[in-house]
Amino acid sequence: MLATLIGLVAAMIFSFVTYMIYGLEGVMTLQWIDQVFWALILTGITIGIVNAIWRCLPCEISKRLHSEFLTNLTCSSCKH
Repeated sequence: MLATLIGLVAAMIFSFVTYMIYGLEGVMTLQWIDQVFWALILTGITIGIVNAIWRCLPCEISKRLHSEFLTNLTCSSCKH
């Protein structure tokens, strides 16, 4: 969630700065500005998804191995 919020804030700051530099016409005609704007948002979302998967992946593996020690060790930070 925090990564998504950081991505959105970075995209808004980027949008504001490019508007101040290039003006409205430059922002509307230059394609790379839209690409960078959406890339910042999608990068934040992707980092949030990868972080959620990475936290739960060791917990799921330890549950599949039926190891109580590994489950207690890895599932303390997971929400399961």
